[in-house]
Amino acid sequence: MRLIKQEISRLIVFLVFFVVCFNFLALSECIGAKRINTNGDVLASNLDFQQGDSTSFSTNGKEELKTQSGSTVPELEKKEDQNKNKDKLKPDEGPKKVINRLFIWMLGDNTIVEFKTHMIAFGKNNLPLFLQKFYFQLIEKTYTYPIIILFIVFIFLLGLNISTVLLIMYFTNSAKSYRERYTSIYRNSYEEVLRSYLFGEIDWERTLQKLKRLSNPLNRKILTSVLLNFKENLRGEMDTYIPEIFFRLGLQKDALKLTNSVFYFRRIEGMKALTNLDPESAKEIIPNYLNDSNFLVRTESQVSYVRLYHENPFGFLNSLTSPFPRWTQLSAFYIFRLHQVPVPAFVDYIHSSNSDVRNFCLRMITFFQQLENASEVFVMLESTVENTRFLAIRAINDLRLYDGKKLLKDIYLAETEKNKIEIVKALKNIGADDDFEFLESIIQSDSVSLTIEACRSLYYVNTRGQERLRLLNQNSNLKFDQFLNHVTDPRN
Repeated sequence: MRLIKQEISRLIVFLVFFVVCFNFLALSECIGAKRINTNGDVLASNLDFQQGDSTSFSTNGKEELKTQSGSTVPELEKKEDQNKNKDKLKPDEGPKKVINRLFIWMLGDNTIVEFKTHMIAFGKNNLPLFLQKFYFQLIEKTYTYPIIILFIVFIFLLGLNISTVLLIMYFTNSAKSYRERYTSIYRNSYEEVLRSYLFGEIDWERTLQKLKRLSNPLNRKILTSVLLNFKENLRGEMDTYIPEIFFRLGLQKDALKLTNSVFYFRRIEGMKALTNLDPESAKEIIPNYLNDSNFLVRTESQVSYVRLYHENPFGFLNSLTSPFPRWTQLSAFYIFRLHQVPVPAFVDYIHSSNSDVRNFCLRMITFFQQLENASEVFVMLESTVENTRFLAIRAINDLRLYDGKKLLKDIYLAETEKNKIEIVKALKNIGADDDFEFLESIIQSDSVSLTIEACRSLYYVNTRGQERLRLLNQNSNLKFDQFLNHVTDPRN
């Protein structure tokens, strides 16, 4: 229904635009005709002025004409008066003639006359007498004002367009409903047959006999989805039979064809089927799509790589040149944890030229508490990317790398506001008495956020830090009781 409303509104706008343009052309034509008439009058007056010397000649000529043919002169004068009257009427009849000329130019003179003749003949032959008079008047008015025909044509086109849209919607919904019913029927049938085979109720030959229409591409697609569902939900001995069924039915050939499709969603469908039902074939295909131009294809291939290559699940990070966004990182991490893949040494990929890879490795080093990689985390503090330095500072804090405290204090002044706050937060956990002066200097700064975090870090370093903070509040001109109240509030 929304599509129909959009089509109707679009046609109404088109009709209004056409009428405005049509009236504008007619008006400009009339103005041009008036200008031509006024210019003609000016030229005529100039000619009369220039020919003033020849008036005697014209009068003598008229007298001679009178003597030669006395009766023809009045007739000539009448014709001249009639021509003048016609010239006076031309400006008034301008718009109608302009419309007629435009209409004739659009449709053709012969076509209009022929169509009008057919319309009159149709009325004479098919309409009753009491309607013929009204019908002929309508035809005359229509051809006097031809824009009516244009409106009739546009109304007809509007009705045709609406009918076309309704027919398309009807047949589309019918086809969709038929496909859904077809899919549902065969899905239930295939599930029942394959379930009987997996539980040993029927043998393979009987299974092939009950699996109808295996040559139909849609049926093979339905059968693949059924096997994927079984693979996801069944465990134990039956789980090993599902890939065998997939291979014996030749469905891996269909999946391989899908991976070469020009449509990204078909490539994803093929990779998913191969990853779950034919891992050996998937290992040959998946590396080709790790740097694909499509984001979803890259995500599917990278997640599949983590699942297939248990000995080195994140080996693709070394060759990854395309972006590695957070969503893909979360998806890969979920598959990594779900299938209990052995944890690799993420320090092997931390020097990648891709900043997304470096940030991911810092997060993984922090999450898995890989303390042996502390020296490489310190190197990331020299990165030119702000977020990489931020994650390195957070890793020093979360891993309690006390050796990095001096490095954090050295880079403090050159860091951004966001990273400065993270450095002050880190001193809360790895700070000591020798950091009091550093934190006090930050408390006396103008930044409210830094002052609050410095107060919190100094307060929670140790008890001496709390005494130092109270003493600083008493002796200093800066009264920050509200900051202390905020820090000591257990809700914060």
